[in-house]
Amino acid sequence: MRRTRRFMTSLGVLATAVSLAAFTQVAPASAAAANIPSGHNGGGGSSSYNGLALTPPMGFNDWYQYRCGITEDIMLETARSLVSNGLAKLGYNYVNLDDCWMATTRSSDGELQADPTRFPHGIKWLADQIHAMGLKLGIYESIGTVTCQKLPGSYGHYQQDADTFASWGIDLLKFDYCGVASGTDPSADYEEMSQALLATGRPIVYSGEAPIAAHNANPSDPKYLPLISLSSKISNMWRVAPDLTTDFNATVFGHLQEDLPLADYAHPGAWNDLDMLAIGNPKFDWTVAEQQVQMSIWAELASPLLVSTDLTNMSAATKQILSNKDVIAVDQDRLGEQGRLITQDGPVSIVSKPLANGDVAVLLVNTSSAAQQVTTTASAAGLPHAAAYAVRDLWAHTTRESAGVIATTVPPEGATLYRVSPLHGQVGWYPPLTDLATTPDVPPAYPGSQFQITQPGQTITVPTVFRNDGRQAVTHASLSLSAPSGWKVSGTPARAGAVPGGGRLSGSFQVTVPPGTAAGSYTLTGGARYRWSGIHTGGETSQASLQVTVPPTGTPYLDQLTWLSQASSFHDVLIDKSYFGGPLTIHGTVYPHGLWANSIATIYYHLGANCSRFTTDLGLDDSVMGTGAVDYQFFADGKKIYDSGVVTNSTPTVYADVDVSGAHILELYVAEGNGTIQYGNADFGNPQLTCSG
Repeated sequence: MRRTRRFMTSLGVLATAVSLAAFTQVAPASAAAANIPSGHNGGGGSSSYNGLALTPPMGFNDWYQYRCGITEDIMLETARSLVSNGLAKLGYNYVNLDDCWMATTRSSDGELQADPTRFPHGIKWLADQIHAMGLKLGIYESIGTVTCQKLPGSYGHYQQDADTFASWGIDLLKFDYCGVASGTDPSADYEEMSQALLATGRPIVYSGEAPIAAHNANPSDPKYLPLISLSSKISNMWRVAPDLTTDFNATVFGHLQEDLPLADYAHPGAWNDLDMLAIGNPKFDWTVAEQQVQMSIWAELASPLLVSTDLTNMSAATKQILSNKDVIAVDQDRLGEQGRLITQDGPVSIVSKPLANGDVAVLLVNTSSAAQQVTTTASAAGLPHAAAYAVRDLWAHTTRESAGVIATTVPPEGATLYRVSPLHGQVGWYPPLTDLATTPDVPPAYPGSQFQITQPGQTITVPTVFRNDGRQAVTHASLSLSAPSGWKVSGTPARAGAVPGGGRLSGSFQVTVPPGTAAGSYTLTGGARYRWSGIHTGGETSQASLQVTVPPTGTPYLDQLTWLSQASSFHDVLIDKSYFGGPLTIHGTVYPHGLWANSIATIYYHLGANCSRFTTDLGLDDSVMGTGAVDYQFFADGKKIYDSGVVTNSTPTVYADVDVSGAHILELYVAEGNGTIQYGNADFGNPQLTCSG
């Protein structure tokens, strides 16, 4: 994933759950703006090359959950869980092995063979067991001489391996791009395996990764689109982006941006693959809301839904997300259209996906750290004129009626997925489409900062805006605001006898944070009450989070403070230990205080202009003496104040002593030092501030 320094997850900033930070009315994007050639069909045709995967495949892949710890017992337990928890009935019917299933060598006659310890009964036996449950078995190989984990690859054995897979009863092949020289054109090899699978006579879904050859699926690489086009003709699904990382913002929204221009290459039997669903996977540690966003984006873009988590021990939230029939129906719609960008303005994207019955799935995305009120129209989404429209929220499972405007407040780094239907004889059956935005007016920590910081004793203004997008007026409307116990709220509740369709009602409140309030996140709740059709009561609530912080005092180490936000490739930033579990160690020196991060990483701290000095030792952790290289950079209120230059395992420990006087926000950034994030295990040893008080 190519990421800029500013495209990082923001955790702990002003995170308004349902609030308005800016009203965004954006114009429909042109084909050129969306990077889609007008009328271009990608050369992919409109049929499946082998008659398979007419809807995006759904199921399980072991990689992000189990990696090389996968066993036949885990595969069987997972398959049984798919059946027993009802996911199989919803379409999750592929149980896919990734790398590490095979033995370290081929047999004497060149045949692939299963790892005898972890798969003692062999793959054919496993396939028979899974088929007996009504499910399908997928398997993994790679285009080169070895797989990504240095096990036997398929190069030179394409037809032999295809025949082996068919004889075992394999139903899907994931064909990776490993074991070849970087930059090697894989076109002929991927096509050869495509034909080899056809020659077996067994129906095997073909999942390719040819676009990875374009500098790890980099859209700016001139080979990227030709490899996408080829894939759409010779395979059923193909990866369009690098592997997932734990950085939600860069991974989920980054994959969205890379896939949006590729809609013309997708059709029944041929799908752009955004990689696996990380829903429920503890290694990713995404919130429920973030996991719903991933599911929404994957469904809107008609991506395969292959989850990589422990399905034998799902939480209720994980099961609820994966079992959402309304969202699955969008992904599996038989029309086979991928969602297309119709609007984009800054952090806001609006995507429209036509459905077979004439409905449209509308995805409203907000990648910023502040809530955005986003609006479009049924017409812009591709729907015909109608007296009114039913707007169904596919996560809230509520249906509202709109006169034609489709609008809502999308939370920070969030998304809303609607299914919109023209109404004719049912006009007036549903409550009106309304929205309430509650927006604390908190100034940025410094001009241009993404962080809005509130301190004890501060009084802030909190505007609230109610809008009615229904056909008819709502009556007896009123607005209110509540705050945590002990906080002072002043202001007259706004009231209106009627708010017409397309109209608004605004209010403004003053909220005082009590002196002595502890640092943390606090919730303000806005409320709107009204009547519709004269007799029915209706309402909206919206919550806004205030981040209250207290500047550090004395000489604290950073592991003793709470960061404003953090993001790191592969894994979240860790405190006082390395990714591999041991203490932070640089060239043999063990640090009792510190941070571990994998490039690319960003960590933000609030200093509140109360600190003067920051010191730390810097270097790659001793746990993995690889070929990694990083570049440490520090920023005070957005201005670079330090750059270590390239640091490798052979670089002597770097000592940084930096003046941070007057800075409100300290940003620690770990960049790639050699063009790759591999082995970029960056330590901050004894990072310490000198502050007043």
